[in-house]
Amino acid sequence: MRYLLTVVAAVILSSICCIKTFADVSYADLFLAGRGYKPVEDAWPVKPLIAYPADGSNIPDDQLYREWCIKTFKNGEQIYAAYKEIAFEINYRAEPTKTDYWQTPVETRKSKQGDCEDSVFLFFSKLSELDIDGDIIWGWVVGRENSVAFAHVWYQLSDKRGRPYIVEGFSKEWNGIIPVEMLAEGERRVPTLMLRHNQVNRVVDEMMPRFTESFEEDQFTWAVYMNNATIVKEIFQKLQVMFSRYKKQERQLSW
Repeated sequence: MRYLLTVVAAVILSSICCIKTFADVSYADLFLAGRGYKPVEDAWPVKPLIAYPADGSNIPDDQLYREWCIKTFKNGEQIYAAYKEIAFEINYRAEPTKTDYWQTPVETRKSKQGDCEDSVFLFFSKLSELDIDGDIIWGWVVGRENSVAFAHVWYQLSDKRGRPYIVEGFSKEWNGIIPVEMLAEGERRVPTLMLRHNQVNRVVDEMMPRFTESFEEDQFTWAVYMNNATIVKEIFQKLQVMFSRYKKQERQLSW
């Protein structure tokens, strides 16, 4: 099991000096509004480059951004479609205090709203069967100006040359796929747990039931060293519950 988990030794949660929760304020609202990373110039108002479906949907299609994704990433067409769905079809909604319900991709699509982990699971669900060089990451984001920190879940992928990018949904400015080195100017990311894209399904199907049943504080040396065994166990328990529900929903939809 240990080789499936990449736990970063630098995480020391006690070093985070301030933790806040924000009602209906997403990462995109805090850090990307008017900024983010724009690999291509804004196409609007040049209409041929921004198109809308003939069915009257208000979900735009940015030809330049799609071409950039295809050129930059393996499976770029699918990455573009997955990112566009989060950015333009799903609205950010914070959960009530002391609530941490992980929606399935089916539930997120139905409600058209969710928070960070919901957007990541939806993004992953559209790419789960593809060979993607990426990771789902749980951790903390700390603003460099004010040291405000908050728990976060994000998706990280690498381009064709191995350059890492963070994928952040909920921004409607085509600026949410960002080179990691650009983020260092305004924030610090402190990972707690990383799961490789191509191992998530295997972890859920084969390893997670035994892991959550037999997990002990001193079971793994990294858990003792990191002093985050409880956090990791909670993540896996919630993943198990969410994916179990998701599989039932998928079977019902296929009937």
